[in-house]
Amino acid sequence: MNSKTTYAVVDIETTGTDMSVDNRIIQFSCTLVAHGKIVETYVSDINPQREVPERIIQLTGITPERLKKAPTFDQVSSKLYKLLSGTVFVAHNVNFDFPFLNGEFQRVGYPELDIEAIDTVTLSQILLPTLSSYRLQDLSAYFNIIHNHPHTADSDALATAKLLLILLRQVKMLPRRTLEQIIQINPSLPLDTMKVFIQVNDENRSESLAEKLPDQLKLSAGLVLRKREPILNEPQSKTAEAKFPKTRTAKSKILPPHLESRIEQNKMMNMIYNNYASDGHHPAKPLVIEAPTGIGKSLGYSLPFSYLASAQKPVVISTATTYLQFQLQNQTLPLLNQSLPFKINSVILKGASHYIDLNKFRHLLFVADSSVQTAFIKAQILVWLTMTTTGDLDELHLNVEQTPFVWTIQHSGVKWLDANSPFYDEDFLRYNLKKAQNADFIIVNHSYLLKNWQFFSDFPVKPYLLIDETQQFAETAIRNNQKQINPLAVMSAVNRVRGDIQEGHHGSARDAFSGNSVLNNSADDLDETLNQIKSLLKQLTHRLYSQMIANQQLHKNASFFVRLIPISDLKAIINENRETITRLQDKQSEVEDLLIRLNSEIDHSTDAFTNRDYSSIYDLYEDFNEFAEKLTFLLSIIDMDESAINQNVVWVTVNHVKDINSFTINQGILKTEDYLNHRIYASFEPPTFTGATIFSSRRSQFIFNLLGIDRKAASVRRLQSDFDPKNQARIYLIDKQSKEHFITNSDDYLQQVAQSIKKIYQASPRQTLVLFNSLKAIEKTHQFLSKDGFTATHLVLAQGVNGTAARLSKQFIHSEPAILLGANTFWEGVDFPAHLLENLIIAQLPFDTPEDPYNHALYSVERSKGKNPFYSLALPKATLRLRQGMGRLLRTKADYGTIFVLDPRLTTKRYGQTILTNLKNEIPVMTGQLDDCINDMVKFFESRN
Repeated sequence: MNSKTTYAVVDIETTGTDMSVDNRIIQFSCTLVAHGKIVETYVSDINPQREVPERIIQLTGITPERLKKAPTFDQVSSKLYKLLSGTVFVAHNVNFDFPFLNGEFQRVGYPELDIEAIDTVTLSQILLPTLSSYRLQDLSAYFNIIHNHPHTADSDALATAKLLLILLRQVKMLPRRTLEQIIQINPSLPLDTMKVFIQVNDENRSESLAEKLPDQLKLSAGLVLRKREPILNEPQSKTAEAKFPKTRTAKSKILPPHLESRIEQNKMMNMIYNNYASDGHHPAKPLVIEAPTGIGKSLGYSLPFSYLASAQKPVVISTATTYLQFQLQNQTLPLLNQSLPFKINSVILKGASHYIDLNKFRHLLFVADSSVQTAFIKAQILVWLTMTTTGDLDELHLNVEQTPFVWTIQHSGVKWLDANSPFYDEDFLRYNLKKAQNADFIIVNHSYLLKNWQFFSDFPVKPYLLIDETQQFAETAIRNNQKQINPLAVMSAVNRVRGDIQEGHHGSARDAFSGNSVLNNSADDLDETLNQIKSLLKQLTHRLYSQMIANQQLHKNASFFVRLIPISDLKAIINENRETITRLQDKQSEVEDLLIRLNSEIDHSTDAFTNRDYSSIYDLYEDFNEFAEKLTFLLSIIDMDESAINQNVVWVTVNHVKDINSFTINQGILKTEDYLNHRIYASFEPPTFTGATIFSSRRSQFIFNLLGIDRKAASVRRLQSDFDPKNQARIYLIDKQSKEHFITNSDDYLQQVAQSIKKIYQASPRQTLVLFNSLKAIEKTHQFLSKDGFTATHLVLAQGVNGTAARLSKQFIHSEPAILLGANTFWEGVDFPAHLLENLIIAQLPFDTPEDPYNHALYSVERSKGKNPFYSLALPKATLRLRQGMGRLLRTKADYGTIFVLDPRLTTKRYGQTILTNLKNEIPVMTGQLDDCINDMVKFFESRN
C-alpha cells in the first residue's frame, strides 16, 4: 500500500447477510481509485439462481424480472477476479463484503483473493469520532457526497470511493505525534486497515523536516490538543443602540430569513422580555408558557434573554437532556450571533464525570487491558483531542456501560486538581467553570441544576432562570431525590478500596507506592480510617435493621416485604443513632482529606511511577468515588433535619426470608414545592417555565403544586400551535373487544395488543412506535409477537429485550420500516420527525402504579388533606403523559400519521372522557372496531400519497 496503489472500492447487494445459509450476490459494483482520483467504474447485476426475499427487493429496487436477464456469478467471475487482482480491496464494512465475495469465488472454483483489504467504517470512526452515525448515506450527507440511491451497489461503491479519498487525506492531516500514538496503541482494525496509518507514518519519517503544528493545535505534556479561546476578564457590554425589537417587523430585520418570528413565537418573546425589563414598573413574576411543538420555542426564549442577560447577570437555561444543551449551544445561539448587534457568550456546564481527565488519559494511554475495544477508543480520543474545545466526553457518543475504560478517565471534580499537575492549565472542567463566570448564557441540564444549585447562589447578583421541558424538570427533581441504598453494599465498597491499598495484593496501589515513605504512611492512615468506617457501618447496619425491620409489621409485595417508616419512628431512629452518624461523617471527611493529600503527593512524584502504576492508582480513585457516593447516600437518608424529614418519605425493603443482606433503605421527596423554592428558585430571579406540554387541563392545580409556584402570582400563557392537525393526523379509539374484567397487564390483554399491532402494521407497513406502561408488558407482548414468527420476518425492537432506549432509538431511525416497543422515556424523550414515525400505538394508558411504595406515600398525604389521590395526582399526571406521548407523532408542519389507542379505558371509564377533553387536541377522533379503524387508516395514508 503506497502512493501508486490502486484501490478497488467494492459494494455488493445480496439475498441476505448470513453466509452460512448459502446466500448469493445479486449486484456487484467496483470503483477503481488511483493517484488520488477515480479512474474507472464497473457494475453488473448477477442472477442468484434463487428466490430474492421481498425485503431485499424493497431495499434495493432490484426485481426478480431484472435478475433473470443478468449473468450468473460463474459467468462474470473471471472478469471480476482479474479486475480485483493486484488492488487493495476497500468496502464500507469490509468484514462482510470481502469474505462474502471470496466465498462466491470459491463456490465457482477460484481461490480466495490474496490481496490487502481495508474498511472505511472503522477509518471513519477513528478519524471522525464525534459523528453519531457511520452509515454510508449519513457520511455522504456529512461530506456533501452525492449519493442518490443508497442500497444499490453502483451508487454505494461510488460514494464509498469518494469517502475513501477524503479519509486518506484526513489521515495525512493528523499531527505526527497523534499518528505515532495511534500506531503504538495498535487498535484492532478489520484486515489490513491499520496499514493506512502505518503507510502515512512511514512517509512522514522519510521527511527530514520536523513537524510544525497548525496554529489551532498545541503540544501539551505529550498530547496534541486543540487551542481554546482565552477567557475575557473584561466581558463585552451591549451597545447603547441594542434595543429589544418589540414588533415582528423589527425582529425580522434582525433574524435570518428562515428564522422569521411567528405570531405566537413573537408573543412568547415579548412576554419574557417585558416581565424582566420592566422591573422598575412592576416586579418580575414567575412565567409559565406552554409552547406547542413547531412554534420555535428555543428561539422564543433565546432572543429576549439575549437582550436581558449579561456576564454580570447571566441567564441559566436548564434543558431536559444533554442533546438539547448541544442544540442550543451549537445551533440556536450561533444563528443569533450572526444577526444580533452584539455577541452572546455561552457555555455548557455538566457534571464532572462528563469531562475527560487529561492526566488520567495520558497515564493510561499505553497501558494494555483485556478489552479489544479499549485500544480503539483510545485512538478515537487521540483524534478527538485535536478537535474538542470542551473536553465533553458526550461528544464521542460512547456507550459508557459498554466501555469501562471511559469510567477510568472521567473527571473526579476540581477539588482533586493539583496546581502542579501538567494539565492544570489545560483542564477542561476548570476552564468551563471559569468560563461560566463571564458567560451571558449558562446552559445546564435539569440534573445539573438540581445537584449544583449552590454554584449559582454564589453569584454576586441573582441570574435569570429558564426551565425548558418543564414537566421533565419536576419529574427530575423527584427522581434526583429518590435514593436507594443497601448498607451492606457500602461495606463492600469499603472493602474494595482497602483491597486497592493493602500490601500483598498484586497490582495494588501499594505496589506503586513502594519506596515512597510519605505515600506509604498516607496509605497506612487511609487503611486504618477505612477500617474504622467499616466497623461503624457494621454496627449501624445491624441497629437500623433491628429498628426498621425486626419485630415490625411488613407489607408483602410480589418479591419482597416493604415498610413505610412513620415520621415519628424516623425521628427516633435518627436521634438514637446520632453519635454513630456523627462519627461516620467525621471519618468520611478524614478519608477524603487523606486521599486528596495522597493525590497531591502523586502529582509531585510523577516521574516515579510507570503507566501501569497509574492504572492501579486510578483503580483506587474509582473505587473510592463509588464508596464515597454510597456512604453519602446512606448518610443523607439517616441524617435529615426536622424540615427534611417532613418533606421526604422513607421506606425499607427486605426479601421474603428477611435476610439482612437484602435490607435496603429508600427515600423519596414528598414536597417538591418546599425543596424547589428553598434550594433552587431562591438563588434566581423569578423563573420562566416552558415546554410543549405543561398542563393536564385548563383548571388543574397539578403542575403548579409540582413546581411549587403560586398560580395567582404567576403569569400563565398557552400558545396556539400553527400545525394543521385536522389534516395531518387521525386518532382511533378501539372499542373493547371482550366483556371480561379488564387488566392491562394480563396475558389475555397483551395477546390482544400483539394481534392488533400485527394487523395495523401489515395493513400499512410504516415506522411504528408502540407505547407501554412497563417493561414487563413489553417483554410479554414481544413474546406473543415471536410465537407465530412475526419477529422473524419483521424488525421488532423491544426495550429491555433488544437493548436500551438510546440504542433502540438509533436502530429504529436507521431501520425502515420497523416497530419499536417502548416505555418510560419514549413517552416524552424522543424525537422521530417526518417519515421516521408515521404510526403511534398507545397500548396502555400511562398511569403510575399505586402499589409502588413512593406513590403509596404520596397518595397517603393527599388523603390526609381530604383529597382523592386518583383525581388530584394520578389522573392529571396520566393525562399530561398521554399528551406528551401523542406529541411524538407531529414534530413539524410536514409530518402526518395515525394514533391508535388500544387501551379501552378511554371509552369505557368515566374518567376517559375527562382525559379526552383535556388533551387539547384538534386531531379528528374515530371510535370503533379495530378492522374499521384500520380501513380508515389505509384511506388516510392513501390520501397523503
